[in-house]
Amino acid sequence: MKFSEKVKVLRKRKGLSQEAFGELIGVKIRSVAYYESDGRYPEDAVLEKMAEVFNVMVDFLKDDTQSVDHTKEECFIIEAKSKYGSRGAAEAKKTIEKVKGLMAGGDLDENSRDAFFEVMQEIYFDSKERAKKYGQND
Repeated sequence: MKFSEKVKVLRKRKGLSQEAFGELIGVKIRSVAYYESDGRYPEDAVLEKMAEVFNVMVDFLKDDTQSVDHTKEECFIIEAKSKYGSRGAAEAKKTIEKVKGLMAGGDLDENSRDAFFEVMQEIYFDSKERAKKYGQND
């Protein structure tokens, strides 16, 4: 995985905007944009600050043979984008955020949350069975 991709993935995982990340590592937003678009590599002092913010080793950031493992959430969004384009990715993100909000103290009580998960599980297994029936196994 390229340096630029690692920086972008790790920054987003921390929930940081390019501007906020730049402030943490002592550079302007334009520099962060360059780092994330293959424009250039930062100086060693900035690389060390990046590694500290991301809680990784500098060597990990520099080594293009090592990659950041995607979370299940990121994999879901990537798959949605590959199958349905940017609209699919946006819809996947929106759905995840809604469900997170619902589960993190939204309007549902514990019994309703349990019921929600049971329904989601039924939908999941039903979809797998239909895919199997029509020869669309992964």
